[in-house]
Amino acid sequence: MNVVRRLHGEEGQVLVMVALMMVGVVSVVGLVSDGGLVFAQRRDLQNVADAAAAAGAMQIDEAAYRSTGEVVIDEQLARDAAVLYLDAEGGLDYVVNVLPDRVEVSVSRQATTGFLRVIGIDGVEVSASASAEPRYGVETAGP
Repeated sequence: MNVVRRLHGEEGQVLVMVALMMVGVVSVVGLVSDGGLVFAQRRDLQNVADAAAAAGAMQIDEAAYRSTGEVVIDEQLARDAAVLYLDAEGGLDYVVNVLPDRVEVSVSRQATTGFLRVIGIDGVEVSASASAEPRYGVETAGP
């Protein structure tokens, strides 16, 4: 009789433990899922920064090149090209620095989340930066 009473007194304890464990499991699955989502958005943002810097670095000052043979970036054209690329992407905060020998771009945006919205985290700030130099000349081809 004593054994039967003890079993009846412990009814439902496993249910509470399973419910608590499920909260933990769902949280970990959500964190892994959102981590992958944020990482992919960060990678895409890095591609945007790389492309904007390259677009700016392609704008060389042709008059300076023809008169001196020196490759110098046309600062206004480079800034305009990088900004045009970044504006077309939309939703970015960015800074474009144009130097005589390179273009530097820093971008940031709010990355969206999926599962973490349940606990009130709608987004995470991600950022990327890139630098590009003008490429010129002819490289020798291999055999």
